Amino acid sequence: MEDEFRLYGDDFDQDAVRQWFWEEADYHNQFKQGRFREPPERYRWFDWYCVLNPYFHPPAGAKVLDFGCAEGQALLRLPTGRGDFAYVGVDASESMLHAARGRNPDREYRLMPDDGRIPALDEEFDCVVVLGVLHHIPNVRHYLEEFSRVLRPGGRLILREPSHAMGRQVGSHRALPGLSPNERGIPAEYLARELTRLQMRVVAVRPAFHGLVVTLMRRWRPSSAAGWKAVIGIDWILNGLTQGRARYERTRLWHKLAPTASYLVADKAR
Repeated sequence: MEDEFRLYGDDFDQDAVRQWFWEEADYHNQFKQGRFREPPERYRWFDWYCVLNPYFHPPAGAKVLDFGCAEGQALLRLPTGRGDFAYVGVDASESMLHAARGRNPDREYRLMPDDGRIPALDEEFDCVVVLGVLHHIPNVRHYLEEFSRVLRPGGRLILREPSHAMGRQVGSHRALPGLSPNERGIPAEYLARELTRLQMRVVAVRPAFHGLVVTLMRRWRPSSAAGWKAVIGIDWILNGLTQGRARYERTRLWHKLAPTASYLVADKAR
């Protein structure tokens, strides 16, 4: 990635950050109206097979932060029922947290303040999981630093983010149909570079959601775990064959036949 690449929102001051969070929270409050809603199946199964099953193994009693937890279902309904860890969900939307508490009242939830500091102690968590959240928030570098701050030495960070622009040009202030006011994709190269700068060791980068597979899932969704395994296997093969086509600005059809998201796993130095 070019050294001069800068994400929209990376240079925002505190007032602009507060405005961003207000717009995002307002959008999600209106869109979901605080209702209980299951996360899309395709995300749940991709998250499980691509990253959580191989890389999320907190021992009993470990403390896990689910950053941007929404209704709190991503980590509390895993296929193996792994739930013997101490769960803390953080979100900027009070209505989301209300729904999360209704689903799992025995878990801990914290409201994200608008000053950008995660409500957690230094080195409080053994694992931080962030699934499709960073593309909704400004100052991504700042939040990567925050994840490093709240992780204990040797702790693990697990990310999933869209890796292309999602229609938004770098530096643009256009809100596009179907997207919340500010969201934009984050290239895996950017995330890996910034985490390396923080002296975190990148363990794995896994492209996902090939353009053809995304189109397939809009028309047909498997009804069994075996079906999802087959779809994810196809996704793995197609991503391997076409990863070189991936572009942040997908201006041509050729570029769209490529991965659209990435999983990234990194460990904090001991």
